Amino acid sequence: MKTFYFNLIIAVFISFSVQAQVTNSGQPKSWKLDLVSKKSISLPSFDLKTLQEQDKINDQLQEKPFRFGYEHQVSLGFKDGTWNTLKDGSKVWLLNVKSKGAKTINFMFDEFLLPEGAKLYFYNNKKTDLLGAYTSSQNRADMQFGSWLIDGENIWIEYYEPKHVDFKGQLHISKVIHGYRSVNEVSELQKELNDSADCNLDVDCPIGSDFDDIKDELKKSVALVLTGSSVCSGTLINNTENDGKQYFLTANHCLEGSVGSWAFRFDWISPNPSCSTTVNSSNSSFNQTASGATLLANNAKSDFALLEINATFPGNWDLVWAGWDRTGDIPDFAVGIHHPRGDIMKVSRDNDSPSKNSRPFNNIDDMDNWFLDEWELGVTEPGSSGSALFDPNGRIIGQLAGGAAACNGTINNGAFDYYGRFDVSWDYGNSIDSRLKEWLDPNDRGIQVLGQYPPTETFAYDAALLLDDLDEPICGDEAFPVFRILNNGVENITRATLTYRVGSEPEQNVSWSGNLSSGETDIITSTTLDLNFSNQLQAELVINGQEDEFTNNNSINRSIDNYENFRFTTDSIVFTLLTDDYASETSWSLLDESGIVIEESQGNLTNNTTYVEQFEVEPGKCYELVIFDTEGDGICCVYGEGSYTLQTDSSQVIAEGGEFGVREVIKFRINEVLSAEEFEFSIFPNPSKSIIRIEGNLEDDAMVSIFDLSGKLLYQNNTENLEIDINSFQIGVYFIQIDNGNKTLTKKFIKI
Repeated sequence: MKTFYFNLIIAVFISFSVQAQVTNSGQPKSWKLDLVSKKSISLPSFDLKTLQEQDKINDQLQEKPFRFGYEHQVSLGFKDGTWNTLKDGSKVWLLNVKSKGAKTINFMFDEFLLPEGAKLYFYNNKKTDLLGAYTSSQNRADMQFGSWLIDGENIWIEYYEPKHVDFKGQLHISKVIHGYRSVNEVSELQKELNDSADCNLDVDCPIGSDFDDIKDELKKSVALVLTGSSVCSGTLINNTENDGKQYFLTANHCLEGSVGSWAFRFDWISPNPSCSTTVNSSNSSFNQTASGATLLANNAKSDFALLEINATFPGNWDLVWAGWDRTGDIPDFAVGIHHPRGDIMKVSRDNDSPSKNSRPFNNIDDMDNWFLDEWELGVTEPGSSGSALFDPNGRIIGQLAGGAAACNGTINNGAFDYYGRFDVSWDYGNSIDSRLKEWLDPNDRGIQVLGQYPPTETFAYDAALLLDDLDEPICGDEAFPVFRILNNGVENITRATLTYRVGSEPEQNVSWSGNLSSGETDIITSTTLDLNFSNQLQAELVINGQEDEFTNNNSINRSIDNYENFRFTTDSIVFTLLTDDYASETSWSLLDESGIVIEESQGNLTNNTTYVEQFEVEPGKCYELVIFDTEGDGICCVYGEGSYTLQTDSSQVIAEGGEFGVREVIKFRINEVLSAEEFEFSIFPNPSKSIIRIEGNLEDDAMVSIFDLSGKLLYQNNTENLEIDINSFQIGVYFIQIDNGNKTLTKKFIKI
């Protein structure tokens, strides 16, 4: 019988132009106007003593996230607050929430959708702690959102909406978290500052001349993670494209609740470090927080989770993406950087080599880990979970899973810790959502050891090419990327040239000029790419008049994910599911092209049972069917003979299977239904090695002709056979022309 369990969260989001929430920005309208709220919500008391007794046990288990708060399940929306109409016609909504005795309060939204120009703030009754303004930049397709912590037991939520907006905002709070041990009674406004024990070292404490300079870089990659009522730690991680993709590594056992409402705080570092003493750390003025992430991959075998933080980090945050080593080589010593008990950033060092080990963990028998017998400097505690283990070169080799290490006064207890191994996480499992490989080496470069991004070496001239607005699958035949230039060097950049092409199409050259200082970025061009004949994009940036001293970040070579080869003509789809011996692990969702769930399974399914569902679909729309298995072993063929089939209403198979990992994603597009005069056709697969198929609303006697680039006719036939063998064709570009009687259309395809 299968026993281990881990959470799976899929968050498909609309491609909004997002910016990370930098608190604080502006002031709420009510602070200057005489606005009132007639309503106040007082949350009920709870059994704090029982929670504290549970915490005494759980706090000895690093494999459990550090719980700091009690989750009140609520249903609070606009009906629960008070609207105020201003003179210009705009509106302000106020809601007062009280939870007696709370050190902090934070909010989880299951509906968060703001129109352009709207603003949302959180502040305490004394107006000494303010978060906001949160704006439409935080919108997600799943409408999830989580606030950071607000100090105090009496909190105000204020929403401002301009008079003229495209749509009315939506806000609904599902959870209010009462922080019952967010401070150590040192100051009533320091959140979790100084909650960790006395043997910890603040991250700016010295741990050795062989690592102090490296540590000063790596601390810029570490964040405290707020998952709801618990906290963990994690690290920004580089990928082989060196492009600043906002990948974040933490622990699988930290996955509680939807990562779409997680919040991340970077650069929380004490300006006056306390180094294994009873003297308290002083607080930092930085409050760099971002909300919302997408789960990309995770597994229990090495207890890792890889997220992508959705909101774009501002350039002035000065962040670092840590490098990694996937060789599995045993290092001479190891270092951890983390936030124990949600405290300000700490560091620990083990002067000995860790050993490779396998142990029962989180309901599996053989979690692969690095075993550290004891720390020489500092320690870890609950809340450190998910933090990276670094080798002597500052490269990630694992993330904290658990252990028995703790403080004994100002020294640690000499007990062990264990970290999930990065080399196991790299290629474990049979799908991309159970391993790191495809995410951190997207073009399969085979790199085994990767340095940090940006590189530690500073160059006089270093331009990086960035690409925006291509993260989500393209439903249509066109993509609309934005190319940007980033100055990573010391000297100003004044001229550069961008060269890009799609497939074998002619190159396009764009000249850029300006005066870009170090750390600044600028848009080179926003363009339209035709994906009818290829989805392969190549782009390169060259500085004019100077030599770029670091060229690893100057080029982009990637596939644009689109639905061109997954097009079907149908009015409905039929989904047939045969469950395995553990049907309760299986669920499914049907999403539209905006990532909105439009259909989903209801409740637990029954073992070894066939389910048939039929759904209407709209012409010209794209969809995703996602099948989940919480155990990560699919529905076939170890624990039963489960399977699925997705078909059109004419029984054409869209997809079928059953052997997968955590989830299977089937993407497809519904063709437009056109009249004969408005006929359209598609070619798939394109590019193709051997066979191409033609699909469209064609007349029976329509004529199909294929020409090479010189115009030579190579093939001609009517549309009785819509599958054409191109094995004899040379590699290159060809034209297909279809005469439908009243109209003739020509399209390109590529033989590879």
